[in-house]
Amino acid sequence: TAPKVGMKTLLREHGHVFLTLGTATALVSALRSCRQIVIPLWADHIGLDATTTALIYGLMGGVDMLLFYPAGKVMDQHGRLWVTLPSMLIMGTSLLAMPWTTGFASLLAVCMVLGLGNGIGSGIIMTIGADASPREGRTVFLGMWRQITDLGGSGGPLLLSGLTAAASLATGIMAIGGLGLVAAWMFWQWLPRRPVSG
Repeated sequence: TAPKVGMKTLLREHGHVFLTLGTATALVSALRSCRQIVIPLWADHIGLDATTTALIYGLMGGVDMLLFYPAGKVMDQHGRLWVTLPSMLIMGTSLLAMPWTTGFASLLAVCMVLGLGNGIGSGIIMTIGADASPREGRTVFLGMWRQITDLGGSGGPLLLSGLTAAASLATGIMAIGGLGLVAAWMFWQWLPRRPVSG
C-alpha cells in the first residue's frame, strides 16, 4: 500500500495553493455566510417588516436555485474562472450597493442580483478544491481545504459584527462586499483558465 501523506507534507508541497486559492475560497465562504445575515439586518434598518423580508429572501433564493445546473455546465465546458469571476464581482458589487437601498423595491433588486451572483458560483468551493487536490493524500488535502473555507465562513460574520459595532452596519456590509472584489482578483490571478479535463 502507498504511504499515507500527512498534513505537514501537504502544507510543504501545496502551501502556495492553500495561501492563494484556499484564501480566495475562504472569502467566498465569508461572503455567503454574511449574505444570510445582512439582508434581514438591513431590511430591519430601513423599516421593512419580517413578512416583506421573508418575501425578498425567498425570491432571491429562487433565482439562486435556478442557476445551479447552468453554472455547472459552464464550469465544465469553459473552465472554473467563467463562473467564479463573475460570481464574486456580482456578489461583491451587490453588497457594496446594499447600503444605498432605501425601501422594498431597491432592496429586492439588489438581492435578486446577489442571488444571481451566488447561483452562478454554485459548487465552486469544493470543485476548486477537488481540482487542486493531489492524487496522493487527496482526502487529507480536502479536509484541510474544508477547514480553511469553514474559517472563512465563521470569520466573515465576526468581521461584519466587529465593523458594525465599531462604525456602522453600512460600513460592515460594504467591507464584506469589498472582500468579494478581493476574491475576484485572487481567482483572476491564480485560477487556471482552461477547463479541467477528465
